Amino acid sequence: MTNRLILLIGCLMLVFIAGIVIPVAAGTNTTVTATPTVTASPTVTVTATPTVTATTATPPVATFTVTWAAAENTAPLAVQFTDGSTNTPTSWNWTFGDGGTSSLQDPSYTYATAGTYTASLIATNPAGSSSAYTQTITVSAAATTSVPVVTAISPAYGPVSTSTAITITGTGFTGATAVTVGGTAVTNLVVVSDTEITATTPASSTVGQVDILVTTPSGTSTSVAGDKYTFASAATTVPLPIFSASPTSGSAPLSVTFADASTGSPASWIWNFGDGNTSTLENPTNTYVNDGTYSVTLTETNSIGTNATTMTGYIVVGAAAPVASFSATPMSGAAPLMVQFSDSSTNTPISWTWSFGDGSSSSVQNPVYTYSTAGTYTVTLTAANAEGSNVATETNLITVTGAQTVTQSTPIPTPLAPTFAITAAETTDSSTADWLAKQNAVVATMTKKSPGYDMFSALIGCGVIAGIAVYRKR
Repeated sequence: MTNRLILLIGCLMLVFIAGIVIPVAAGTNTTVTATPTVTASPTVTVTATPTVTATTATPPVATFTVTWAAAENTAPLAVQFTDGSTNTPTSWNWTFGDGGTSSLQDPSYTYATAGTYTASLIATNPAGSSSAYTQTITVSAAATTSVPVVTAISPAYGPVSTSTAITITGTGFTGATAVTVGGTAVTNLVVVSDTEITATTPASSTVGQVDILVTTPSGTSTSVAGDKYTFASAATTVPLPIFSASPTSGSAPLSVTFADASTGSPASWIWNFGDGNTSTLENPTNTYVNDGTYSVTLTETNSIGTNATTMTGYIVVGAAAPVASFSATPMSGAAPLMVQFSDSSTNTPISWTWSFGDGSSSSVQNPVYTYSTAGTYTVTLTAANAEGSNVATETNLITVTGAQTVTQSTPIPTPLAPTFAITAAETTDSSTADWLAKQNAVVATMTKKSPGYDMFSALIGCGVIAGIAVYRKR
């Protein structure tokens, strides 16, 4: 075999081996590098995709309940809040309406003062938060308790060995369980209100003064001046102070005489004149040296008991502002209506301002005013002096009606003057009598035409008209 043949065969074998060992992608220019080391095929790790289960998450729906152990919802009130929200909340936001808050699921909260509070809960889970759920909680004020106090007994006396119906006044009587007179229980006990009790005193064999005490769940009243009751030896009465004074007002120094007119046969008198002066006389006189308004008190005592009367602001010393007052006459009538106004103000006014209700006014003390227009008028008087002024108003005091008119039911006919024709023959020198005589003479000589003349004239006229018509047709 020739060398050329051997070389050709070797080349063909190399090409064959290269085609088997190193594949080449068609249509690409790829340089293949032979690797002497053969590497094992790589291991491929396949990771399975996890299966996702679809779930629907929902925010909570908040709700709760409230309870308290106390019998009454009075302050301080401990309230238990219990969560009842759905959809499994994981956090809670509580507000209690008075500034307090909590993040507990079931908090307990104490309201310290009375009031109306709005408690609110917002519940939250991973899906979101609920709307606020609210409830209103009303806390009442704690009931106040006080020991009763007796301020007066009426009547404050009664005959010994005889029961007497009495009225007890004071405070804190609600729930009263007992009333005693000198340590002995009354009968017919009735609690009228927190300030009044009626009862019947027990009979007593001892003349004298005792205390009336009231007992309630809060305690028993203590002895005070107003709870005294007197068992008298006979059925008499305590004094009823009544008095008068003259004068009751004026300029300082003002000497005032007081007259006792009391009932119940007082045995002693104590006057307090309100200016620091006092007297034990039955009918005293007191001189007020300073301007002011004074209240007078008379206290009287007899064997049964003591009683007092106070006249508040009874004595006025010094000048005082007027008290306006007035009258009017007449108060109604047809326009124009003249009215006399009369001032009757007290405390010596020095100026007067009248308003008559129709826009007019006057500063005269006793004015006369004329209303010219129909209507109803309100009159005001302001009276004044150096101490002040005062206003008196009389609403709709004056009523003025429209002026009367005279109407003629049957119209009176207007007489007609006779009408005559004046001829040229009449002259301005003719007298009226001559003229009338001549007219009467003319009337007397006039002759009346007969009916036949009027008919004949009418026929002639008709014939003329007919002839004209025939002629025109030709």
